[in-house]
Amino acid sequence: MALTSLEKKNQYAILTIQRPEALNALNEDILTEIHGHVEELNSDSSIRGLIITGAGEKAFCAGADIGQMASFNPEQAEVFARKGHKTMNAIAGSDLISIAAINGFALGGGLELALSCDMRIASENARMGLPETGLGIIPGFGGTQRLARLVGPALALEIILSGTQVKSDRALQIGLVNQVVELAELLPTVEKLMGTITGKKGPEAQKIARWLVHSGLEQPLSAGLEREINEFSQIFSREEPRIGLNAFKEKKEPDFSGS
Repeated sequence: MALTSLEKKNQYAILTIQRPEALNALNEDILTEIHGHVEELNSDSSIRGLIITGAGEKAFCAGADIGQMASFNPEQAEVFARKGHKTMNAIAGSDLISIAAINGFALGGGLELALSCDMRIASENARMGLPETGLGIIPGFGGTQRLARLVGPALALEIILSGTQVKSDRALQIGLVNQVVELAELLPTVEKLMGTITGKKGPEAQKIARWLVHSGLEQPLSAGLEREINEFSQIFSREEPRIGLNAFKEKKEPDFSGS
């Protein structure tokens, strides 16, 4: 029985973890299914965006399956961590524009799943955290690295070392999430944003801009700025600038579908 579902819509898809009885906790099968869905979408030229959420109203994803981890030896732990990283890296490294719709608890591996997305929108009842140190372990699916890059090292250390849950209002304050909305409005809000992103925008321009933002975090500012100059100049060898700039001059909507 599938533990996730995938619904394809107009230029984007919604991936839902379907394990509400376990607060949508991650196990190896779910990680495999998520990775498989991302690979499928990567090969579908009609899909440009991915929304990830959890079934039910209590949890986006409450972390990795603790029962499974309790019997790990170091070798098994490494295999599990590498599988988690493979899945998170598939999301982060994909050309898909990704948004996590956080509907409740996003703890441990659940928060790491959300961190692998480009953006995060949370419901008012959402609670986020990396509680692993309270279990005598550490975040293993990228949390120590992606969280620090998002909110800075001091706040990341506070969240990781204290293990406390971050409420949605504070998550918004520290930049962990982009927006906070009522639970009933979560998916409509995320889908509206995704529709805005994928509609009437140059796909190649978005792909390049997204790559510049992410890759720029891994290099000195001067190198990132030089790369931006190079990409800005090279994009004029493509069709998209002609379509977009001419449409602006003619005061009409651009049509990038044939670019």
